Amino acid sequence: MAKVLCAMSGGVDSAVSAFLLKQQGHEVIGANMRFWEYKEPEACDTPVAAKNKLTSCCSPEDMADAERSARGMGIPFYALKMEADFRENVIDPFIADYENGLTPNPCVHCNTYIKFGEFYEKATALGFDQIATGHYAAIVHLPNGRYAVAPAADRKKDQSYYLYGMSQESLARTIFPLAKMVKDEARRIAEQNNIPVARKPDSQEICFIPDNDHKAFLKREGVSMRPGYFRNRLGAILGKHEGSVGLTIGQRKGLGVAGFAEAQFVLEILTNGDVILGPREELERRTFYIRDAIFQGVAEDDPAWSEGVPCNVQIRYNGSPLPATAYFETGDRPMLRIELDKPAWAVTPGQAGVLYDREGGFILAGGKIRL
Repeated sequence: MAKVLCAMSGGVDSAVSAFLLKQQGHEVIGANMRFWEYKEPEACDTPVAAKNKLTSCCSPEDMADAERSARGMGIPFYALKMEADFRENVIDPFIADYENGLTPNPCVHCNTYIKFGEFYEKATALGFDQIATGHYAAIVHLPNGRYAVAPAADRKKDQSYYLYGMSQESLARTIFPLAKMVKDEARRIAEQNNIPVARKPDSQEICFIPDNDHKAFLKREGVSMRPGYFRNRLGAILGKHEGSVGLTIGQRKGLGVAGFAEAQFVLEILTNGDVILGPREELERRTFYIRDAIFQGVAEDDPAWSEGVPCNVQIRYNGSPLPATAYFETGDRPMLRIELDKPAWAVTPGQAGVLYDREGGFILAGGKIRL
């Protein structure tokens, strides 16, 4: 049996993960990652029912719920201060991407650099054999000797898309206890064993953005909302905007332009602040690139990349798998060139592009989409 540091967010999934690991005989210690400074809750006995309207994670109440769950199952519990790491690796890149006309995915950064980066490193330094989380995903050890993330049994809750950034080292020493479980079963286990967060709602928003208001958050962070113009591909002005920050490729609603024969969508966000609009069909694309790629199932130096690796690529969370062929291109910034079998709509720069094998069994590689 192993000594396991289990990340406990305050939700049912991580609590059940810790419970299952303890049942299996592991030495389990719970840990909550503290991502920013806030006033501590007065007590750790606040009823979960009083917080049922919460839909974000990582709040003081969540830490209290994590501690109550750990105490209830008789395992030690610690809070890890990770404010500086979270700011540097999640919030600052999120802001920078929006300032550069990209649409970021902070959950990918959080998993790559915090949960399976800094948290994993802290656990290793403290002498833990493995770490565990409540992610709905699986880890496979392939015949070529490499490790890779694979989709969970509960495809509706599958979070493998967010986990392409896990290193070979962290994959080899991570446990996902919910890999073969569906969400209803996890809640049933929690109820049957009196885990206090059994019916706590799932988190649904970006944890550091209150009310999911991206633009308000960016303003508070000092991001300049520089006014500019909506233009078509020929450069003609279609209207004005109060700031391109917060807009995203494929967006139609909330643009404030009207009177056109066809609905207008965001096609491109220029670095000068202007935004290119056009009809829906202009958002279709067959070729795009993935930069800053991290390789899982197939190594970066595998010759198969130069010949073309058949794959399914996912370009957004819960997006349908798109058959494609991926090629590795060297240069100043090595990247993967993705050639889709059929055009895809609204391929969005800044979002994660994740390559799975054609059977959908495991991740080959992933990175940031660029056009």
